[in-house]
Amino acid sequence: MGRVSVRAEQNTFRGRMLDAGMTHADVADEFIRRYRLRPRAAFRYAHGWTLLQAAAHINGDAARLDLDPHGRAPMTGSRLSELEHWPDTTARRRLTPQILALLATAYGTDVHSLLDVRDHTHMRAADLLVIDTMMCIGQPAACLCGQRRTPAAARPRVPRPRPDTRARPGSSAVTATPLPVR
Repeated sequence: MGRVSVRAEQNTFRGRMLDAGMTHADVADEFIRRYRLRPRAAFRYAHGWTLLQAAAHINGDAARLDLDPHGRAPMTGSRLSELEHWPDTTARRRLTPQILALLATAYGTDVHSLLDVRDHTHMRAADLLVIDTMMCIGQPAACLCGQRRTPAAARPRVPRPRPDTRARPGSSAVTATPLPVR
């Protein structure tokens, strides 16, 4: 008797977890741990979708949300594969907040669940700022935004004044006190 393929094992495992009342997020978390998948791939596997099936769902959501009014269907299986493997050197396209929001909509999760430490260390500061402020409106039950802690690297930094521009005694310069960052 031959060994069961990893894909068949994942399908059986996913079915057992879902039958036990666990969510797709629970399945994805277990797939990340057990099979060492990146978060975006883990959510796709948690739904049991191939790259082409997931791309079809993503394109359907883009059309439904009027993000693709001309029906060009920009997501393909190969593009999705690149996004799942980003920031590997073979990935030509980078993740953007808009793409992450679209993936989160298709997978029924929040944007933050689709990112790991490697993603955070390779993303542009502007993208991290947008992502850090994203809240989950469509799936509040699945959202972990209120439960997560903002990584120090993602917190906005308050610039310090240069020594040569500091106010001198008697000058009319106004010093600003930074607001606390949540």
